[in-house]
Amino acid sequence: MKKTKSIIIGLAVIFLLANTAYAKAEGEFHQRGEGQKESIFKELNLTLEQKKKLEENRSAQRTELKKIHAAIKEKQAKIQEALKAPRVSRNAIEPLVNDIKSLQGRLIDCRINGIFAVKEILTPEQLAKFQQIADNRKENRRNRLNDWSERRKGIN
Repeated sequence: MKKTKSIIIGLAVIFLLANTAYAKAEGEFHQRGEGQKESIFKELNLTLEQKKKLEENRSAQRTELKKIHAAIKEKQAKIQEALKAPRVSRNAIEPLVNDIKSLQGRLIDCRINGIFAVKEILTPEQLAKFQQIADNRKENRRNRLNDWSERRKGIN
């Protein structure tokens, strides 16, 4: 159970560090994310070497994730196009489906590798602090979502 929780928390770490793969390239949202990252770095009291290693890891992971996501989109588009044909069979698209499944497995592997890379960079104390920060932020997001949902219910 502890190992599973650590993996989940680690995934949260990766999502926090690699969220710019989905973030807007420019604008307020991106700038706010960078500020949050710096805030976390400061709270963890990282050395310059640790910051550099985390940035390198994040950059490499972001590049890999973008490649995988692009490949998935390409395969999905091919499936959508194939499904438009009147006589397409399941066997015709099965190789594309299997490719997507394989790519999704690579996404998981990439994220897990990123988690372990972060664990190697941070000290045990920093990792514990980071997990606490991630848990707090996750809880805050959950609360904001619940508040938003309740407000939406009141509107309808």
